[in-house]
Amino acid sequence: MVYGLRKGVVGSLAVALTLSGILAACSKTDNNSTATSSPGTSTSPSASKEPEKPVKIRVTLWDRANAPEGQNLGNNDLIKWVIDETKKIGLDVEFVSLPRAQESEKLNVWMASGEAPDVIITYSIDTIFKFAEQGGLWELDSYLAKYPDLIKNNKKALDQAGMYKGKRYAIPAIRANTYAGAHMKIRKDWVDKLGMKLPTTTEELYQVLKAFKEKDPGGVGKDKVVPFAMPAINQGAKGFFFGPMFGFGVNNDGPGNQFYAPNGNYKDGVFTSGIATPEGKNFLGWMNKLYKEGLISKEFVTDINSQQYIQQINSGVAGFTDSNTSAVQLNIDTRKSVPTAEWVTLDPLKRPDGTQRQPIAADYGMFIAVPKSSKNPEAVVKYLDWMVKPKNLATVQSGIEGVHWKDDGGLRIGMDPEASKKTLWVSSAGDLALIQQGVPPYTKEQLLKLVANSPDFPTPEKKEEYANSTLKMYEVFQKFGKPEVLIDAPRPVAQKSVAAIEKSLYEGVSKAIIAPEFDKAYAEMISGWEKAGGREYDKEITDALKAMKK
Repeated sequence: MVYGLRKGVVGSLAVALTLSGILAACSKTDNNSTATSSPGTSTSPSASKEPEKPVKIRVTLWDRANAPEGQNLGNNDLIKWVIDETKKIGLDVEFVSLPRAQESEKLNVWMASGEAPDVIITYSIDTIFKFAEQGGLWELDSYLAKYPDLIKNNKKALDQAGMYKGKRYAIPAIRANTYAGAHMKIRKDWVDKLGMKLPTTTEELYQVLKAFKEKDPGGVGKDKVVPFAMPAINQGAKGFFFGPMFGFGVNNDGPGNQFYAPNGNYKDGVFTSGIATPEGKNFLGWMNKLYKEGLISKEFVTDINSQQYIQQINSGVAGFTDSNTSAVQLNIDTRKSVPTAEWVTLDPLKRPDGTQRQPIAADYGMFIAVPKSSKNPEAVVKYLDWMVKPKNLATVQSGIEGVHWKDDGGLRIGMDPEASKKTLWVSSAGDLALIQQGVPPYTKEQLLKLVANSPDFPTPEKKEEYANSTLKMYEVFQKFGKPEVLIDAPRPVAQKSVAAIEKSLYEGVSKAIIAPEFDKAYAEMISGWEKAGGREYDKEITDALKAMKK
């Protein structure tokens, strides 16, 4: 198995694991939800001084329900390595699990109770602004100024995000590769067997999905085939519907939030959330039709941790998905059950006006903040600075050199797939390497080198397929990608209402998709969104966008 990163370049382990195929559908144990270290002693050369006690910091780590059976934070070798190594700089690190699907709820409870870890993380800038406005976060400017290596490493992200009312309340992770995010994949082997072409519009996609269901080109059984695989709609979902919703004409003209879908349209000087646009209603009506015709899994609303979704991909019964996972990784996963499976990346669907739209990641990633309940804000920044050192970054991203990977001309090549599977789940999606996500895009030559000895790509043809598939994914993001808008001005409505709005949409959109009477369910969804503050939220964005365009 191969997972490669450039030596000395910070990168996301998510990319590494995408190449290796070691992320499997796993059960999660509930034992030992935190890993702690015992106080160590100082190695000060002065015998006359009392040993200094390490400064304790508690660091949030997302729980993605992906731990192999019998594994947890308390018995993970990479977690132990971080704890031992940070003792050497006077830190006593403890990791605290945060269920990915319950991020907003758990963060609110932590912050309200004063029991938040010293390091909190979120992808929502509105969450940062809310807590900053409430006086719940430390200002980090003076602490950050003491660590020039950290500033240099993350300068591009720091220049763009993390400030509120002229002060820094969050340190954003840097993305080395913005060719990342949700994109559409389809089973080309199924499409070819049906004698059809890859879909280019939502109508063509519907016809292909319908043929998947009616003709079962994979021979899995008409009662088992899942034309459009997606899990429950929540913060931790592994599958989305960005591509089809863009295809109906919804844009991402506004700021992001944690309802993972195109956020809305700015038209004639007015911003409207995606679900409230005519295009959004048409899209949801289309999804309702797909559900009624059995083209979407009947049980998707109960698949809270995406385990059913993962199983559908791995077992070869799924035909289409919109997710962050590459076609390369889907092929690795599905071919364990169906060796002839061929997932490919789709171009964005053509919209009614003929345009195509694709989301693309910004130069910044997750936001790292320190709650006021923390007694050690400088220790947190010290921890992040420790992480940008090349050896430390390489380890938290890819595992321990000589155990999990070896250097080959500047690329990190995996050594022991079983050891990696047991250990590196803690770094999936780059969660352990908080400070930087992604690696610079590879060249074709580098891609071929990464898989030179990989059993996942045993023949020259499979190696070539891997390289071309990765380059195709790059091309889709490069050619069609547009990032979300970052509004760094105070947004009191969003700070007050965004969590309630997101919750209303998780529930309301799901109900609209499965409703026997779509129009009634859609009206109820809009009513719930309005009660949560949706209209005021949109007006606030409208005003902010107008101000930014002046």
